[in-house]
Amino acid sequence: METIVLGFDPGAARVGWAALDVDAAGARHVGSGVLPVDLAGDPGLEALRAAAGALLSRYRPALVAVERVVRVFPRPRFGPAMASELCGASWVGAELAGLAAARGLIVRTATLQAVRSALGCARAGDSALAAAVRARVVGWPARSSEHARDAAAVAWSTSREEASAPASQSWVMSAELDRNPP
Repeated sequence: METIVLGFDPGAARVGWAALDVDAAGARHVGSGVLPVDLAGDPGLEALRAAAGALLSRYRPALVAVERVVRVFPRPRFGPAMASELCGASWVGAELAGLAAARGLIVRTATLQAVRSALGCARAGDSALAAAVRARVVGWPARSSEHARDAAAVAWSTSREEASAPASQSWVMSAELDRNPP
């Protein structure tokens, strides 16, 4: 029996996703990719919701893991454009989490910093993160986008935390709310 964890790496321009089959022995790559994001209006948002909804329907995950975007504005290199991108990514992440929770799925969030720590590469660069994902996920493609890689890292680390966390810490919304909005 497969236990699928679907991870999302939200961004203002694209969302990475990765589906992993996890068990006590480890994780196996099931699928991954990138969804384009257009925050210009309702059609763009609907397209993102439809694409993410199709992934949720296709993989039927036991757990949805979403990278939580943390804003760190005091750095000089972060100008208004970076602030806008971070806010957009944070908003997209909330949309994805809400979509999954409305379907009654368990949703967990984690910062990429916490994910890197769980993978043992907290202070290392992107190549170390890629190597850590390849080492822990059987069948991970030799070439993948950084967004899909980050989604896999979030899915892997969150699935490990979920195995040891009490169920009361999960964020679950009743599917009944989706059918009968207030």
